[in-house]
Amino acid sequence: MSSKPDSFDDLEPTETTTDDGGTDWIDLDPGQEVIGTITGLNLDAGYNGVVELDGRPMYLNNNLKNQIIAALVVGNTMGVRKSEDVEKFTNDDGEQEYHPKEARFDR
Repeated sequence: MSSKPDSFDDLEPTETTTDDGGTDWIDLDPGQEVIGTITGLNLDAGYNGVVELDGRPMYLNNNLKNQIIAALVVGNTMGVRKSEDVEKFTNDDGEQEYHPKEARFDR
């Protein structure tokens, strides 16, 4: 087992995508199984999220979502850095300022 990193810079940057488009959706019938490499995960898509296995999307139910989080997230090392830089955007409340955050993980 590896030791925990000493600083945020020791952790790996992670690329993300908002692409939730895939084809050939997985829709299992009773008794069917599917095994594959997780090639995408969007917990904001659908009601409980969408996981892609070998590029094929599948809707998650709450139980599957919680199992993914427990297996792949809980217990892993995560670093978060809040930037000193200020970014701005405008919404219905006017111009808003914030300091962007970046997450890194020990892989």
